[in-house]
Amino acid sequence: MAYKLKRQFKRLGNKQFTEDIKTFIKSSHDFYSEKVPELKTLAKRLHQEHTLKKFYPIFNKLWKSGYQGEKSLAIHTLQLYKEEFNSTTWKFIKPKLKDIKSWGHADSFGKEILGNILLKIPSLDKEIINMSKSKNLWIKRMAIMSTFPSIRQKQKTKLAIYLAENYLKEPHKEIQKAIGLTIKEISLHKPEIAKKFILKHKQMPETTFKLATENLKELRKTKKIKKLGKNNGRWFFWKNIR
Repeated sequence: MAYKLKRQFKRLGNKQFTEDIKTFIKSSHDFYSEKVPELKTLAKRLHQEHTLKKFYPIFNKLWKSGYQGEKSLAIHTLQLYKEEFNSTTWKFIKPKLKDIKSWGHADSFGKEILGNILLKIPSLDKEIINMSKSKNLWIKRMAIMSTFPSIRQKQKTKLAIYLAENYLKEPHKEIQKAIGLTIKEISLHKPEIAKKFILKHKQMPETTFKLATENLKELRKTKKIKKLGKNNGRWFFWKNIR
């Protein structure tokens, strides 16, 4: 699997990809060479040369290529149109969410695309809640991460807290991390809400707790964690865990 992924990313630097991307970018650039082109440079150029409406079919071609690098380029470019996101954008990307298979793509899609659509259309929070109920791990993580723009720009935490409380006992590490990162983000803008959540759910998974208290380290002494090994069954305060 690792070898396959390396080959997929490598394609961004080969001659065929160079020829393919030339069909999307009109003007000539010095990155048309054998070395790997910079994703952000390509994304910026695509954004400059195409309207959002015209980029949709290009996104589809990149998305369906079967290569992770091209998918990353599609995501990076679409993010640049965030000021133009609307209900059409939501309808366009919704069927593609099932194709996401990694935390990197899930987080980028969640925070930068879904989250910015949600800013424009708050009524989509019901769709986000439905996404969070999915059995697909990455769709669930995207739903949680989509709350970031609302937390940052509007300091709205209601949806984020709702999702965090509903999936706090989720056994998968990727969801535990997503919730921890969400509470950490809330702590930067609404620390009193983050503190209240942490104190209410002190026995949250260790992974979640450590991330959630990254900016509120004084709260770590309030949590007891069972340390496994010779002392199995004894309780230690967080400060004793290295």
